[in-house]
Amino acid sequence: MGEGNWARVKIILRSPASRLKGVCADARFSGPVGRPAVAPVLCINGPEDKLFRSQSADITLSSEKERIKKMLSEGSICEMNLEVELFALQDSNAKLVAALHEANANVEQWKKQLSAYQEETDRLRDQVADLETHGGHGPSDLLKDELTQSLEELESLLKAKDEEIHILQSKKSEYHELERDRGEAIHRLQELEMRNMDLERRVQNAEQTLASSLEERDRAENEVHRVIDILDVKIFDLNDLRQSLAKLIDK
Repeated sequence: MGEGNWARVKIILRSPASRLKGVCADARFSGPVGRPAVAPVLCINGPEDKLFRSQSADITLSSEKERIKKMLSEGSICEMNLEVELFALQDSNAKLVAALHEANANVEQWKKQLSAYQEETDRLRDQVADLETHGGHGPSDLLKDELTQSLEELESLLKAKDEEIHILQSKKSEYHELERDRGEAIHRLQELEMRNMDLERRVQNAEQTLASSLEERDRAENEVHRVIDILDVKIFDLNDLRQSLAKLIDK
């Protein structure tokens, strides 16, 4: 080998870059020259940092998605409970309306009965007055008893009807209270439906964000693999150069 070639070889071997390449090649290769079967574990600041950030975002988004789904499930349970309560109120409302209709029908019947009793009372009074006018004497004991009994029955009937009317009025107030409770239940149900719609929208946004994060992570992983492949080629070339230089030195 000529002196010029030896000088160039010595310069290459003494340079820091050559020693660094030799160290990298020795750390990667041992034995005969050849491309290694196992890829090295490399730390590339840019793409690997992106990969770690993507994985962290993936975990955060998954937790947020699970939390929102849990809230949505709880909202659905509350909605079911409100629907059950609303159905119960509607059933009670229907029963009360039927009772009110029946009571109104009974009131009409009671009015007819009262009218009949009043007519009977007037008839008896007319008979008593007629006897007093034509006979010159007071009404007989039989007519007195009949009139007294009729008046007592009428007073008893009026008292009973007053009590039933009072009961109907109390039921009417209960009906209004049930109507108010029903309105409140419907309002709460509407609010819960709006809340569920908002939660569903948030879940969809979280799923879209998660999908975007997964795409970004895939791109980062592809970039890491591409850089690793390039470094594999460079290190393999450096190892070939080191082997060639070693052969030149041996000669």
